[in-house]
Amino acid sequence: METPILDGVLFILARIVEFINIGMIILFAVRGVPARYIYAVLLVTVISLLFFVVSLLFRSEDAIKFSFLVTVGAFVVMILIARHALNKASVDIIIPEASRCPVCSAFVKQEGAIALHVGHSYLFFDQEQHLRKFLESPEDYAKIRRMEIKSDMIGKAYVYKNGVWLELKNT
Repeated sequence: METPILDGVLFILARIVEFINIGMIILFAVRGVPARYIYAVLLVTVISLLFFVVSLLFRSEDAIKFSFLVTVGAFVVMILIARHALNKASVDIIIPEASRCPVCSAFVKQEGAIALHVGHSYLFFDQEQHLRKFLESPEDYAKIRRMEIKSDMIGKAYVYKNGVWLELKNT
């Protein structure tokens, strides 16, 4: 492929990737993703555009190719940011106001809370130690609280403080 044709194709592909980055910024805003992720994708996109403008100024043979590589790198970074941000934003587990820890009966507050997926619902714990204590003998706590819980019903746990899901191994 001749250099002018290749440069034209790379130019068009780079602009398409930048439009995708801008679309991701809009998606983040609509989905209510925290602003730090929006700013991160915006920064990556602006850096990509700056490299493009600089490549136009220098007009060397490899400037557009280098600009395209930077744009592709920015796209990869944007994908990684998007994956992380959308995973965090996809947690729709709201702690009910009167939710109590099944171990100590204290009211559960968001800052230290852990949600445990059990069957088709969630149990909320006020601290990690109580979750561990519960997992040692869930059937015992189920009897005390008049709940029907079996070990095979227990799924993942969501730690609000860290914003991560934990895989729990049934022992």
